[in-house]
Amino acid sequence: MHELGTDRIGFRWDGSWRDIYVLNTSEADWQAVWDILLEWTPPANFSVSGKIESMPLGVEAALESETDSLLSFYVGPIQLACHFFTVVEIEFDFDPRQVSGETEIEHLDRFVRLLGDATGKQVTLTQENDQEAIIARYSPDLGSVVWRAFS
Repeated sequence: MHELGTDRIGFRWDGSWRDIYVLNTSEADWQAVWDILLEWTPPANFSVSGKIESMPLGVEAALESETDSLLSFYVGPIQLACHFFTVVEIEFDFDPRQVSGETEIEHLDRFVRLLGDATGKQVTLTQENDQEAIIARYSPDLGSVVWRAFS
């Protein structure tokens, strides 16, 4: 599936994280993703100002600008974090050193497709804070994740 190896598709450690983005989102898109994560196994951890709390049923509490909310959960062996920066953009980040082979790439592939199908929007996996440095892209109308090879 991804014979190029993790270094060739953008997971070589360079001191920065990788980001997963869903852009041009609404609170309804956030809620669709939130509903999935409410049922996630193993369960996601939700914290406000560093204190672990129960995940509320609605995402609006996490999106309030006055709170310092963090959602952390695992996709296979990869720990993802969501900081709720803005309503119009869903962003998860992770350490690329947790991606060591095909198994981890397949977990990311499935998660990216899940996000796109839940929101009906394109999902990109990129270099940290660089939405143009795309490693992988998923569009629900195409139905598969396209991985970019790096030389």
